[in-house]
Amino acid sequence: MPQSLSQTQSQKVEQQLRLSQQQLQLVKLLEMPIAEFEQQVKKELMDNPALEEGAPLDDLNEDTSSSDMAEFNDTGVDPYGDQESGDYPDTLDYGDDDLPVYSSGGQEDARRELPMVDEGSFIEYLESQMMNYELADDQERILKYLIGSLDHRGYIDRPVEALTEELTFKEYLYVTPQEVEDVLHILQSFDPAGIGARSTQECLLLQIDRQLKSIESSTHDYKQRMLQIERTIISEHYDLFLNKNKERLKNKLGLSTLQIDALFADIKKLNVNPGFALNEVAGERAQTQIPDFIVETDPEGEIQMRLSNGEVPRLHVSQDYINQVKRFQNAREKMTRGEKEGMAYTRQKIEAAQMFIESVKQRRRTLYETMKAIIDLQRAFFLTKDENSKVRLVLEDVAKRTGFDVSTISRVCNSKYALLDGRIYPLSSFFKLTRKNAEGQEIDGRQVKMLLKEIVENEDKRHPYSDDKIVELMKERGLTLARRTVAKYRMDLGIPSVNGRHG
Repeated sequence: MPQSLSQTQSQKVEQQLRLSQQQLQLVKLLEMPIAEFEQQVKKELMDNPALEEGAPLDDLNEDTSSSDMAEFNDTGVDPYGDQESGDYPDTLDYGDDDLPVYSSGGQEDARRELPMVDEGSFIEYLESQMMNYELADDQERILKYLIGSLDHRGYIDRPVEALTEELTFKEYLYVTPQEVEDVLHILQSFDPAGIGARSTQECLLLQIDRQLKSIESSTHDYKQRMLQIERTIISEHYDLFLNKNKERLKNKLGLSTLQIDALFADIKKLNVNPGFALNEVAGERAQTQIPDFIVETDPEGEIQMRLSNGEVPRLHVSQDYINQVKRFQNAREKMTRGEKEGMAYTRQKIEAAQMFIESVKQRRRTLYETMKAIIDLQRAFFLTKDENSKVRLVLEDVAKRTGFDVSTISRVCNSKYALLDGRIYPLSSFFKLTRKNAEGQEIDGRQVKMLLKEIVENEDKRHPYSDDKIVELMKERGLTLARRTVAKYRMDLGIPSVNGRHG
């Protein structure tokens, strides 16, 4: 029976969220700690002649009395103030006048030398990213075990079934392979992309998927299409890729020689050893990391906070470039083609400089509001430095307080530090996560340990309690826990099993 061909036309309504170029730039800046941010500013100054610098912020601060600094208050007044906008303002300086000093009273002390901080090993760097997830006790233990099982390349070199058995016999953790698989997917979402892969093929796919997920702007449709084809090559034609059989790939995918060469070149840019890169980055950060926030308290209960400026200079748009555009505009009708191209180039550089300056200002405002919210929510801890005074705090709490998205708060808190009364803390340490039991109740681990210790101390040493009995006793006191959770806390406290405690 012959087939008929026909064309139909239909309409489809689809809503998509796309990030502007400035939003994408801001996302990248938010993720950078101060040392990395300094390098990015220097790079922008070199790449864009329309972006110029003035005196470093700290040099200007020395000539600025603290009374000139806007103080935080609860009046609801916008601390940043309004700024007149125009097509090409003569200057777009940013400085300390853009942000108040967070303070519950008092004035800012003199500038002090900021200490460096050693971020430790890449394992600690990976574990610091766990704060972005609210994990159950077992998930946290699985995740830490998986991180410790990474080889020098950043791979998991054993099947999930083998890892499940190891968790049973080494960690006394009774979980299913599917539970381990689910936690492995969490690890694979960590930075750098590709970490936790079980093969080179999976490592490449993880990096391609990460890039696809990050591309939101319609201006990157070509790049998105490239990545989709690259994913097809790696997932469905991996053997042909390894053997560099470009002719067969061309025929299977309907591509030209030029396209295949471009795809191979792009895939080769991916890192097949993410563990190497992570060690290198950790080494660099250990040498250059400085606190992003300076927080000081006094015995009267006052807290002051300010951002660390590092060596970031004041930025402004080049007056020479602004004057060039004005001259072009005054002689628009008489311009040659070359002059029009020159004006387009100049305008593009000015707009790029404006966009970068606004992104820098927004970065500082976002960091300021986030840290202010953390201080407000953990005020008791900031004043006492006592772990017992911490309240339950997750990223969502800070997001609600600031009005920012949870992903924004996560970017701010990851890989950043605060200098609190002379001691450096990672921002992740200001968060306290409680866990939920099987009934959905929130459980404070500190409370569980205190009760467990009390029960064991008061037991009959001739007939010590088994873990099952401890579960029953805790339930009588309002805490419902699984037996393996009790065993976990018992081992954390260094309390032997029932046989080891038998008198």
